Amino acid sequence: MFSRPMSLPAMPLAPGWGSGRLHLVDDPLNWSYGGPEPEVIALPSLWWPLPQPLPPRARALLLLGPATASERTLSVPVLGGIDVDILREGERVEVNGSKGTFSIDGVEEVAVVTAILERPDGRILLLERSERVGSFRGRWAGVSGFLEDPTPLAQAYREVLEEVGLDPSQLTLAASGAPVLARDGPRVYIVHPFRFHVATEEVRLDWESARFEWVDPEEIRRRSTVPKLDRVWEAVRPSHRPKP
Repeated sequence: MFSRPMSLPAMPLAPGWGSGRLHLVDDPLNWSYGGPEPEVIALPSLWWPLPQPLPPRARALLLLGPATASERTLSVPVLGGIDVDILREGERVEVNGSKGTFSIDGVEEVAVVTAILERPDGRILLLERSERVGSFRGRWAGVSGFLEDPTPLAQAYREVLEEVGLDPSQLTLAASGAPVLARDGPRVYIVHPFRFHVATEEVRLDWESARFEWVDPEEIRRRSTVPKLDRVWEAVRPSHRPKP
């Protein structure tokens, strides 16, 4: 596994640096966890701009979900656009509002690629992960792998060749998307998504997959998949579906 100390991207809304214990706020009338340590407050982005002052021990603010810039300035750094399932109550978090990044103590970043192969009729390839892989056994996924090559795109071509036997001449890059973050215990996967058009239905599986199916993309939500596969598809899906 290719991991490194974590520095996750987010939307910078106010500059500065701050750190503290994370508190996920679920009560709009009580924002502080009440402890003695400095805290990083995580709030729904719907509450931005803030309707009340931050608690005295707040050293940074994280906004959960899509966020927009505001004319209001704060004395602490603010980041937006963060998925709530990346965060855990009580973890120590460092926030850099100037760079638009944050990190979580004890959690590593793992960069991976996921390639979605699409036929002319709009069906996509799903692979059932075998019992021989190290994680997410038995779940459905796109073609995926750890980022080892110099670029995510080069890695995507390599994974497709290794896992399903299609070389770059058989692929047409249709879309690439912004990275999708998915947490699994002490790791956060930074998933680089791609969609390729293919003209063939024939694939040759390696040991990582037990079987494959060409399915309607809506099937992703009906199956037990690797984390955030639905988000990966949303990041690269076509704006218009092809006619059957």
